Amino acid sequence: MAFFGSKKEQEVAKKEVKSNSNPTRSAESSLDVIKTPTTNVSTIKDSFKVKATMEGSGSLIIGGMFEGDVTIDDTLFLEKGAKFSGTVHAKNVKISGDFSGVIYSTAIEITESGTYNGNIKTNKAFLGGNVSGIINSIDSIVINQTGVIDTKECKSKQIKVEGKVEGRVVASELLEVTNSGSINGEIITKGIRTEQGGSIIGNIQTYDENNYNTESNKQFDTEATNSSEEIDPEIAKLIKINPNDMQKYAKKEDKSIKRIPSEKKE
Repeated sequence: MAFFGSKKEQEVAKKEVKSNSNPTRSAESSLDVIKTPTTNVSTIKDSFKVKATMEGSGSLIIGGMFEGDVTIDDTLFLEKGAKFSGTVHAKNVKISGDFSGVIYSTAIEITESGTYNGNIKTNKAFLGGNVSGIINSIDSIVINQTGVIDTKECKSKQIKVEGKVEGRVVASELLEVTNSGSINGEIITKGIRTEQGGSIIGNIQTYDENNYNTESNKQFDTEATNSSEEIDPEIAKLIKINPNDMQKYAKKEDKSIKRIPSEKKE
């Protein structure tokens, strides 16, 4: 009987079915990191133009135009086509529209359609749109393939570059450039990992915490984080969150990191 084929053919068929039922999600892995809020949500629709100062609990979705300051204890989501100008203090911020101003948060995501001009102070950043300004993220920054960053300074413990960056890049632990990533500017890092095809153009220096002052620290007037397990209490204070709730974002050092040798002292 030949209805089922040989045992080898059956095994190949099973592998093909399994492969087709689980398509690769590499192209989507960097999308929708911060979920769009669905509960306890206030909405400003696309037909509204608002100039105000807002403070409250829950999440806020902005679909129109907003000018002012917002302080909330959950997620602010700026929809595609929407515009915001001002300062945000929020637990999470997701930008698919046009944002100009300052953000304090535990996590921020800028999607492919999002644009940002200003200063960011956060714990985790996922950047997939066009970003201009200063980015200070305590634990990590991921610049997706669609991300185009023009920065005075982009600073974090760990930075992964899959897109394009121009400006000063500071990684106190690890800088990783994938095969689709490129950096053009001043680079200061303790460890570096690059894939074939990745591009780095500029001066590379060794990160020295004792002698290093950042543009972002001057801008936000906060002290630099010294411990890999420490979080910035200023963020917690601004967005009214328990500092212990942010500990989960801390990352352990990767022992496989290639270290840049320190310059010899005369």
